[in-house]
Amino acid sequence: MVRSSASSDRRMFGLAVLIVITGLSIFGWTIFSGLSGIGDELVLMTVPGTTDLELQEVGDYTIFYESVSVIDERFRSTGETFPSGLAIEIVDISSGEKVDLRSPTSSSTYTIGSRSGRSVMAFSIDHPGVYRMTTLYSPGRKGPEVVLAVGHDFMGKMISMMIVSFVAFFGSIIIAAAILISTQRKKQREEERLREEERMLRGR
Repeated sequence: MVRSSASSDRRMFGLAVLIVITGLSIFGWTIFSGLSGIGDELVLMTVPGTTDLELQEVGDYTIFYESVSVIDERFRSTGETFPSGLAIEIVDISSGEKVDLRSPTSSSTYTIGSRSGRSVMAFSIDHPGVYRMTTLYSPGRKGPEVVLAVGHDFMGKMISMMIVSFVAFFGSIIIAAAILISTQRKKQREEERLREEERMLRGR
């Protein structure tokens, strides 16, 4: 019986370790694949210039200034400050109407691999289509060539990805701890039962 109990304890301990390892694996995979996927969803462009954006989802979009970026296989670092005098205009090609630009509701930043960005503008669209984004410096003013990125619900997707990964991480720890605690309590009850049986046998 003692051997059986010890063997059972080892199996439960092994199960707990396996659950934690699985949780860590899911956590790492979710972070890595999630960040890579979210980063790929951002549309990068070098400005000043003109870019046509094929926007397939209605709703809110954010324009990010990537102070550190990799575009066209070139590494770029242009400083933390968004260039002053850089004007941005977005036009719905199908109607010719300008899209209203606004300041983002909250300041958002990200770091994905060798890229770092922060939100500078936001806009919304009510139908999919091709939208022309034009950026230029004020007349008579010259500025640096920088990288902008456009993403749909970027921070919401990142927050969702972080929630899933942390649930997997802490959930695996909680489940493993519950298994170990249950195993220990079962062992204590078994030991108490054996001591009680031994006491009763001695009393006969």
